[in-house]
Amino acid sequence: MQSADHFGLEMLWKLEQDKMTKKSDLMILLVHWYLMKNGFRNVGVGDDKTLDNSIEQSELLPEGWNANNASYALRYTINNELYNLHGTLSNDTLIINLLHAKTLQVSNAVFNLDTTIRSFRGVKVMDLFSNVDEQISRLDKELIKPIHSSASTQSSGTQTATVPQRSSVVPEQRNEPYVPFEPFGIGRADRDPLGRLGGGMLMDPIRPRMPGAGSFIRGPRIDPMGPNNRINHFPNPDHLPPPGYDDMFM
Repeated sequence: MQSADHFGLEMLWKLEQDKMTKKSDLMILLVHWYLMKNGFRNVGVGDDKTLDNSIEQSELLPEGWNANNASYALRYTINNELYNLHGTLSNDTLIINLLHAKTLQVSNAVFNLDTTIRSFRGVKVMDLFSNVDEQISRLDKELIKPIHSSASTQSSGTQTATVPQRSSVVPEQRNEPYVPFEPFGIGRADRDPLGRLGGGMLMDPIRPRMPGAGSFIRGPRIDPMGPNNRINHFPNPDHLPPPGYDDMFM
């Protein structure tokens, strides 16, 4: 049974075997089959670099594809872009070029026909190649991937814009004591020296914060006015008591 990787190659050979006249014809047939396997379609022969969408696309080799004894020129399309395949025969060597008509990028592969093809006549096409899998691997690495992958990258000019994500951090909630509203008590909190009502200043020295913000904001520092009216009930490292601070007889 024919391998799934070579599906369609034997059928194409059966259709074209009577037109084979030389080893280079068999190599071009293999190239055409592998292009079809990768999604390309043939749109005729020639060197024209303009794509006419009215031309029928086909998986078969076009009429007269091997009419020239020294060279080949076939046209292919994929993703609505044109590729020109050229094959040049020099002694026992076939030089194959694949041109992307839009970017003018070219890839190439060179095959020694005497070492890669045993004969262009036979019953089974797989028996005509010395190592068909090796030739397919070379076509993939040297002819198709260097030009088709780069052309696809250049054609995708639209980039997806990055959508900023909303922050999932919930602002810290602070519980403040409830103070009933008194019309005649406006400003009372500012006059409270102990700050028991929270203070009415924009920057509260006891509880520095900004309304609605989730982060702590340091407020102004208040220096104590005496030993008995400290606002904070812990020593302040910035203020050292003078000598004899606790001596009641001084």
